[in-house]
Amino acid sequence: MKLPGLLLVLLAAAVPLLTQCEKSTHDMSRHAAGDTTFAKNAFSSLAKGEAAAAAMLDWNTLTIFGRNLGAEYAEITSEVEKEKYRTTFISNFATSFRESGGNINALANWRVVHHDTMKTEVAADSANGVLTIVVMNKDGVDKVVSLNLVK
Repeated sequence: MKLPGLLLVLLAAAVPLLTQCEKSTHDMSRHAAGDTTFAKNAFSSLAKGEAAAAAMLDWNTLTIFGRNLGAEYAEITSEVEKEKYRTTFISNFATSFRESGGNINALANWRVVHHDTMKTEVAADSANGVLTIVVMNKDGVDKVVSLNLVK
């Protein structure tokens, strides 16, 4: 095979690979953008004390502001007590957020600061520092696994 013919064969073989890479990168970007929306909605729901927040959090691994809630949650054996823990935590978080002067609308510049196949870290600027939220996809469902404030 002559060089130009070989070049055409190699180019023809490379196009699907290049297209797939572009699609994969585009899909990851779209997924990361979805994680930003999910993180914002999850935090908003939590800060408002909405029951829906419970389904957005991974209670088994959750850490919030350095507190390992996942370890606390794992020690609870009764489903009734686990439900009470979730409800009480969400209510207390919302009350604390509100009483400390927290304002969901004051969070700005929501953005992805890290994204890989395992997780997405989303950040938002606040008057007290940068709020970071880590979202992981667990069994096809997005869950918040970590919430932190970096000053």
